[in-house]
Amino acid sequence: MAGESSQACPRFNVGATARYWLHELRLIRSCLDGQVDRLDRLERELVVLIQSHKVSPNHPVIIGDDPIAYNLSFHRRGDGSATVSIDGGVKFVLAPQLAEVFQFIASGKTDPGGLDPLVGWRSRTEIAALLERFSHRAVNISYVNNLVHRLRKVLRKAGYEENLIQTHRRKGVRFAHKWVAGRLSSSSTSESE
Repeated sequence: MAGESSQACPRFNVGATARYWLHELRLIRSCLDGQVDRLDRLERELVVLIQSHKVSPNHPVIIGDDPIAYNLSFHRRGDGSATVSIDGGVKFVLAPQLAEVFQFIASGKTDPGGLDPLVGWRSRTEIAALLERFSHRAVNISYVNNLVHRLRKVLRKAGYEENLIQTHRRKGVRFAHKWVAGRLSSSSTSESE
């Protein structure tokens, strides 16, 4: 029919829209995975509490209270720094060197035996080697300890538990992150905040 008026159809980039929806889907899945992990932990702790109460009802039970991160968002910025958010909380910015160290300790390999659900430990020697590659100069262990202290201070200032960064005299350092493949949201985008 020649008399029909043509209405303009909205144009959009299908590829970009699909990538955005995929990103949103992964964020939602990551949040749900974290909640499922929390429910599992709560169930285990309740079972321990109930069983111990049956054995000795008048004695308090101490259940592990070390903080654990379930979702970690780490976005690299154009200048080498990074914007970080833990479990959907407040975003904070890490300077380039701290960002390198944080990403390194948050991405350790998990225990293949499954006994430890958190990311693996990074030795201070490994961290020093990373820093030497980053700065192109020799780094000693006391400098690594200083950076770990600074990272904990940044977490505390952003309102997070500083004990999310765990240290062990022999094992080294790690971020108390319950690792699930693909959970670390990481990108190299340039953000302006």
